Amino acid sequence: MPFLLKDASEVTPQKICEYIKMHRNNLSARYQCLEDYYTGKHDILLRRPKRRDDPCNNVVCNYAKYISDIGSGFLIGEPVSYQSEENDLTDLLEWFKAAEVDVQDNDNAEDQSIYGTAYELVYMSSDDSPTPKTASIHPSQAFVIYNSTVELKPIAGVYYHETRDTVTQQVNGYDAEISTDTQYMRFHLTADYALDGEATTENNPFGMVTLIEIYNNRFLQGDFEQLISLIDGYNKQQSNRIDDKEAFVNSLMVLKGQTLGYNQDEKAETYQDIKDNGVIELTEGSDLSFLTRQSDQAGDQLLSESIAKDIHKFSYIPDLTDEHFASNVSGIAMQFKLWGLLQLMKKKERYIKEGLRYRIKLFSAILAIKGKTPVDVSKVTITITRNLPNNLVELAQVIANLSGICSNETLVAQLPFVEDPEKEVQKATEEKQAAMDAEFVMASKSVNDNDTE
Repeated sequence: MPFLLKDASEVTPQKICEYIKMHRNNLSARYQCLEDYYTGKHDILLRRPKRRDDPCNNVVCNYAKYISDIGSGFLIGEPVSYQSEENDLTDLLEWFKAAEVDVQDNDNAEDQSIYGTAYELVYMSSDDSPTPKTASIHPSQAFVIYNSTVELKPIAGVYYHETRDTVTQQVNGYDAEISTDTQYMRFHLTADYALDGEATTENNPFGMVTLIEIYNNRFLQGDFEQLISLIDGYNKQQSNRIDDKEAFVNSLMVLKGQTLGYNQDEKAETYQDIKDNGVIELTEGSDLSFLTRQSDQAGDQLLSESIAKDIHKFSYIPDLTDEHFASNVSGIAMQFKLWGLLQLMKKKERYIKEGLRYRIKLFSAILAIKGKTPVDVSKVTITITRNLPNNLVELAQVIANLSGICSNETLVAQLPFVEDPEKEVQKATEEKQAAMDAEFVMASKSVNDNDTE
């Protein structure tokens, strides 16, 4: 549920303090849980043995990281490309390159996948000639306030971070920065979310909220969030299998017709001697065996595979280690295998493009201030290329068949090794023209030589 206010006039320091408190109380624990699962701190690590001497292996099989890394890498592992037939994108793309927006795009895609939402802050650099820069903000430190209409227009972006005592390193408050369409507001909060001192304000040169919120889906859920119980089950199953193996190795010894001592001290000494030397001497007529529990290895394997298949099924992330996965390299066959993942990526892409368009508007506002040509975002085509193994021969055939139907720039944008389609088309045109000029010069020289003869 987004943070809502009627309009920007209600964006006051006191209201922001209330919302920061709500944000931390309602979302911080969830974000920490999702981050823990991504970084391998799963609930299985808290498991303890039922009895003191029971084996207790806590195995973490980090499917959460696998799901997010594969999903975000597949979505935006290649740089985003921008084309426009009606806008000169030269200045914009130069600023994008200087701001290293490709890095932010990857960070945002990763945050989307883990936390269900990503935040990007656009700000002015501290250079002598400042230009727009971007930074990915952890979801636990940011949120956007929207107006309470069906339009849900952003009216304020809130970025805050902890401050700590220099001696004890205990959290003693928060510094907050709020952007609206007209101004920046900055102030300090106490540890219990009360306003501490006066707020300072300054003009916002962007003329827009500078914090961009990028959804992962309409429910703001991470890619593995609904699968945590399955991941826990897989961890437990694998841990139990190792426990069973260890229990088999540490099986109870059963002696018949012989005693190892007449009191507890003698028995303990004999037990330790057997353990140290690995040898036991039996009297005639005595017998030794081990008490073990029968384990259903086939059933355990079937259960593990079943849970793993469910994780892949419900996350839409294929098992890339499956020997049958890449048995057919045809592009169509590969798309059928990845159909579920492609549908998931299309949903994500819609929200990413919305954020990228908003970023272009922010950068374009500064272009206009600096006397450069602003960009009409409605005339810009944003292309997100899937990071997949490509059959270049098949792709070249498709491009050749579409020649004359689609623009050269659109066709070139499909090539995975081309980062700037517009520049590539221009370079190819120049090279083609140079070749034609050279051919014309050679033909003219041949004609002149013949006339001389």
